[in-house]
Amino acid sequence: MSDQQYFSLAKANELIPWLKDKLEEIYALAFNVTSDSGSSILKRGLTSKIHTNGTSKYVDHLSGLQKNKEKVEKEIEGILGDIKEKGIILRNIENGLSDFPSVKEGEDIFYCWTAEETQIQYWHYRYEGYSGRKPI
Repeated sequence: MSDQQYFSLAKANELIPWLKDKLEEIYALAFNVTSDSGSSILKRGLTSKIHTNGTSKYVDHLSGLQKNKEKVEKEIEGILGDIKEKGIILRNIENGLSDFPSVKEGEDIFYCWTAEETQIQYWHYRYEGYSGRKPI
């Protein structure tokens, strides 16, 4: 962990609003891809309407969906890169579980946060993980 950035509790809490915004961006991007009408076309099995010579409007539509999906994946990768660049370790996108490396009494610890929390309320030793969370 020596090249890892270390956070004070105050600095980690300062980043929570920024991290929440980044997670919301990810959720919005992911929702737009998964709720797209093209996804329902695939789910309903209408791909059988695609002509084998590639002239169907469905082929064009699905091709556009694939390009959109790839664009969104790159945008999400960029956001994840921004989070990592700050030194935050995002463990789970769905619940926002994130660790902020720190030191307590000479030992490496993580301040631990999830999206349902308004600020960092827990910490754990590096070797413990989520189940070892302790109140601050």
